Amino acid sequence: MNLEQIEALKRRFQNIKTEYTKWKPAHKELKLINPARGIFDNDRTKIGIMFNHKELLSAYGTHALRVFASGLNSGMTNKSTKWFKLTVRDQSLLESPGVREWLDDVEDILYDILNQSNIYEVFYSTYEELGQFGTGCYLILEDLDDVIRGRSLTTGEYYLSVDAKGRPIRFAREYEMTIEQIVHEFGLESCSDQVKADWQSKSNYNKTVRICHMIEPNDSRDTSKIDNKNMKYRSIYWEDGKAQEGFLRISGHKMFRVIAPRWDTITTDTVYGYGPGWYALGSIKEMQATRLDKLMNQAKIHNPPTIQDASVPGYVNLLPGGSTKSSSNLPNTGVRAAYQVPDALESFIQLLDEEREEIDKFFFVNLFLMISNLDDRQRTAEEIATRQQEKLMMMGSALHRLDTEMLSPTLENVYDIAQDMGAIPEPPINLDINIEFTGILAQAQKAIGIGKIDALITRAGTLAQLGHPEAFDNIDLDEAMRESAQMDGAPAKIIADKQMMDKVREQRQKQQNQALALQGAESASNTAKNLGQTPVGQGSALDSVAAAAR
Repeated sequence: MNLEQIEALKRRFQNIKTEYTKWKPAHKELKLINPARGIFDNDRTKIGIMFNHKELLSAYGTHALRVFASGLNSGMTNKSTKWFKLTVRDQSLLESPGVREWLDDVEDILYDILNQSNIYEVFYSTYEELGQFGTGCYLILEDLDDVIRGRSLTTGEYYLSVDAKGRPIRFAREYEMTIEQIVHEFGLESCSDQVKADWQSKSNYNKTVRICHMIEPNDSRDTSKIDNKNMKYRSIYWEDGKAQEGFLRISGHKMFRVIAPRWDTITTDTVYGYGPGWYALGSIKEMQATRLDKLMNQAKIHNPPTIQDASVPGYVNLLPGGSTKSSSNLPNTGVRAAYQVPDALESFIQLLDEEREEIDKFFFVNLFLMISNLDDRQRTAEEIATRQQEKLMMMGSALHRLDTEMLSPTLENVYDIAQDMGAIPEPPINLDINIEFTGILAQAQKAIGIGKIDALITRAGTLAQLGHPEAFDNIDLDEAMRESAQMDGAPAKIIADKQMMDKVREQRQKQQNQALALQGAESASNTAKNLGQTPVGQGSALDSVAAAAR
């Protein structure tokens, strides 16, 4: 890059950073929910410092946040179950030889890659960020050992911008690295003169330097080339204030390796999102105040403020069993309570319960605890849909956004990296792959649709029992079964293709026809045998037939 391009890059970086300043005050307030999250102004000095429990008297908001994150983690991306399946947009291609098997094989490869990486820990961290701040962010990076690695980030240490469709398109962050880390990561030859001098001095290895990193569309790439510097997106690292001396690294990606989901947005072009924490913060603050008042009330009941009059000449002993001298024999003199402290503990407990209930609503705690409390026989999509249909409908748009902004781009990036590393076999034909999510929450939402299919078939069955079998003529039962299987997330390989199904039905019909023919032949043979054994001239039916013939 020439000097003009470097200055333009720095301006873009600064513009994205400036845009975030509108959101920073709100995000700093939201730290109350979980003080461990959020790093602002690159200040890492508070990492590892004990929380201020004079401000955080009740950690119930943190508890609700963790229930929310754990619920999403187990309900959408449970490591112990299959939470996605691969299919194709053109469903007719599933009937082509080898397609179903290839999809299942690639699916297994992707699961293996995800399981051996750290991506599930990154998922959980992102769910907490979504619940607290409304926006999560992580990077998906190539890894020679595990194929992919995730790098989770917390609010305040990164900045984003979106395109006209509201999709994150630029990413910037500032962070610190030690001299030793910089040299090992980027190589000594790429470092600034200052870093080289510190390295060569062998005494400043732990000195920290601020690093700037930006990922953005590569508007200067040569599309006729496919090398690392001509990819669709470029990734640039440089030392803060040292860009003119050269970059630490310039590389590229075919896809945007930044995953930045939002829980909810107000407009399409809103850069950062709103989450449950935004709406629960008022109740969480109220709970802190209520808890403080409750503690003060308890303290006053057990150790009330006192009044000491002139009849007490010396020290007032307020310890258990203590004795205080008084020169007066009159009642209500000496040391006494300054006023009657009302015992309001019950009202405080009731108020705290109301505040917990309010916080639970925003974080969908009842839904997620209900799922975790069900035993294995009850933990079905249909059961959850039946019990919590209203809450599932409220979460519907947010879950769909997570599918499109988090889970789909994650799997697309993993597939792309695995394909580049040669881990994906060639497909039998050209396929446009589609991703379907089969986690318990996704299935619970689909179960609402399955219930409608079941209700329709049940209604047709009722009409058939009442003497109207033609009711089933309105239903394509094959399509109903396929649609139900797809909603349930059944493996593609267990669903028979149309050609196989036609062969089975043709064979079954042939067997039925043969059985009918054999039954007819046996009936005719028995009839002839019976006629041959019937006596003549005794007024039998055979005599009548013979007479008629004459």
